[in-house]
Amino acid sequence: MMAAGIVTFLFHKLKQPLILGYLIAGILIGPYTPPYGLIKEFDVLQAVANLGVILLLFGVGLEFPIAKLRRIGFRVYLGISLIEILFMFLVSFGIGWILHWSLIDSLFLGAALASSSTVIIAKVLEDMGKLKDISALVMMGILIVEDLIVVTMLALIISMVGSDTSEFNDMTLTLGKIILFIVGAFLIGMLIIPRIIDKVAHPESDDEKTHIEVLILVALGLCFTLSIIGNLIGLSLAIGAFLMGVFIASAKSAEKVATLTSPIKIMFAAMFFVSMGALIDITQFQVFLPAALLVTATMVVGKIAGVGIGTRIFGFDKSISLRVGLGMGQIGEFAFIVVNAGQALEVVNPVLFPTIAVSVAITAFLTPYLIKFSYRITPDNKMHLLSC
Repeated sequence: MMAAGIVTFLFHKLKQPLILGYLIAGILIGPYTPPYGLIKEFDVLQAVANLGVILLLFGVGLEFPIAKLRRIGFRVYLGISLIEILFMFLVSFGIGWILHWSLIDSLFLGAALASSSTVIIAKVLEDMGKLKDISALVMMGILIVEDLIVVTMLALIISMVGSDTSEFNDMTLTLGKIILFIVGAFLIGMLIIPRIIDKVAHPESDDEKTHIEVLILVALGLCFTLSIIGNLIGLSLAIGAFLMGVFIASAKSAEKVATLTSPIKIMFAAMFFVSMGALIDITQFQVFLPAALLVTATMVVGKIAGVGIGTRIFGFDKSISLRVGLGMGQIGEFAFIVVNAGQALEVVNPVLFPTIAVSVAITAFLTPYLIKFSYRITPDNKMHLLSC
């Protein structure tokens, strides 16, 4: 927190994105940066990062009630996601051909590039005050669907390359659990969660201090519960937290919950990005930078083309299509899960993981500027949705 406070103060004075300040603060105190002594406990960094993911995405979900997400529709999110992912696999096969990687390497690279970073996109949009824009709504919907598709693709790829059929059976069972989780979460979330929150927010007691404390604990307890349940069945921590935020956003007291939990979210979101920066191994940059630059450049172009074309096909104008395309031009944290699965099966090139890691770091630094650039070059008119 000390490092984050100092560096982000400087970045604020320089009028640069705060998220970059967090990442640089993490690099400065991380275990890979000389003198290598300030932070050494990787488990602690990961635990703090997980807390940051949960609380940040919970706060973002509070900005998107179900009615608002339904305004665009799951069909649109799914259609754009499928078009974009097809583009990313084409890009991955091109990268594999240039770098002389095997077909299996290209498949895992495609799955790794398929999902963007929910956490980074949400933080940048929040800092810019753009979370309520149509483009932000489209991006958040796509990001949720992306994670679901990547889990499915990972099961298919493992079934193709894995020698143990039990691996595929386990993944099939996981997919069934995920479907039940999503359906059950929406049924319970829409019917029960808003009522619970409103009941807690307006108690019969007149003790204001006590009921505020109870409201905060109940809201965060619900957030962590759904996040952990989702994670246990194979989803990222972010999905459960975001969905609980969406459910609570439908309550009459949603604004009160958002106000009370905002300081907690700010603190742990900062700790997440500092932890993420600390885990960036800058000693790998020189060795894997050429391949990482190729992956980054082609991935950004592929995302802009795939997401932009998909968004345009589903009835949005050029401004929204460009904002969504540029906004999603980065690699998500889920990429590490995909590559780790390939390493566990011993079927991918050892250079794939560090190449992806360097690319994730580069795109994390680029994202704030890409999103700002997308707003600078597009008109800010109100009629973004042509037909849906």
